[in-house]
Amino acid sequence: MSARPARRTARLLGLASLGLGTSMLASPTAVARFAGVDDSPVALPVVTAVGARELAHAAGLLAGRPGWAWTRVAGDAVDLAVMGVALQNRRGERERRLRNVLVGASVLAALDLLTALRSRRRTSAPTLTPVTRPTTGLVAPLIDVRPALAGEPRRPVATAPDAGAVDAGAVDAG
Repeated sequence: MSARPARRTARLLGLASLGLGTSMLASPTAVARFAGVDDSPVALPVVTAVGARELAHAAGLLAGRPGWAWTRVAGDAVDLAVMGVALQNRRGERERRLRNVLVGASVLAALDLLTALRSRRRTSAPTLTPVTRPTTGLVAPLIDVRPALAGEPRRPVATAPDAGAVDAGAVDAG
């Protein structure tokens, strides 16, 4: 599977995070009212903190790094737990609003998890190319760092072939 669909979905999630974070920071009172938690004294600081976190998610995801979807997965777990606790204390119209927000957050959480899992798949193993440094004769592998920047786990480095080994007799003669 290509990394292209995961990057595309990551960017869409980044736009969602940007929109959520901006609205939560610009008008936390309206967001709390929309979610049905406007009667709680801790709602505004929590909404503001979640908005800041969403903007941090957006920064990584909009940069095209699908591995950042794991930060959204962790945030979703916290958000769903907090909304579950808040749901126990709501009745009537506020309960209905919070249930609707909970369903929407669950759908986004599933998309976040799917994107995060896709970001772990690899298309092929990176190739290591030995590079000889002209002044020292040492051989060092050239490593592509793009997978690490995309959030992929680190792979063990293969040893370079013994092509650049220096003959001990040649060193003494020089």
